[in-house]
Amino acid sequence: MKAEHVNAFLAPSVEVLRKMARTAVAVGRVSRLQRTLAPNALSIIIGLNGSLSGSVILTAGREVAWALAGRIVREELSEEAEGEVMAVLSELANTIVGNATGHLYELGHTEGITPPTVVMGARVSFDFSEGVESVLIPLETDAGEIDLIVSLARPFPGAAELCGPRGR
Repeated sequence: MKAEHVNAFLAPSVEVLRKMARTAVAVGRVSRLQRTLAPNALSIIIGLNGSLSGSVILTAGREVAWALAGRIVREELSEEAEGEVMAVLSELANTIVGNATGHLYELGHTEGITPPTVVMGARVSFDFSEGVESVLIPLETDAGEIDLIVSLARPFPGAAELCGPRGR
C-alpha cells in the first residue's frame, strides 16, 4: 500500500477526532496486518469501491467506545445506551472515511463508500484476504486507544467494465 493512501486516511482521522471528540490525538506506529483480534470491542466497518477497493475498520474497546461517544455528544452515556454509542461512532467513522475519499480524489481515485456496518463482540477477528494490503493505524485519544485499519486492493483489470459506469 502506498504511503499516500495511508496518509489519505491518517490526516482525516486525526482532524475529525480532534474536532468531533475535542481530544488530543497521538498516532502510534503504523504496521501491516494479516489478521487482527478485537477483544470486547465495538467495530465499525465501511467498504470502499472505486479505483481502489477494500474496507476501513474503526475499532475500540468497549470502555473506550463509550468514553469516546460520550465526548462527542458531550454527556456520559450509560451502559444501556448501546444503540446511541453505535450510531455516534458510525457517524465518526463515516466522517473520517468520507473526508479520506476527498484526499483520495485529489490523488486521482474516485471512491464510493458503503453504509457503516457495526460489529460488537467479545472476540471479533478480522482476517484479510490474500492480495489485500492491510495497515493498522493506532490512535491514542484522551478517551483511550482506538485503531483504524485500512485494507486496500486494486480491482482486477477489467473490473470497471464488468461493473458498468462508476463501478456499479
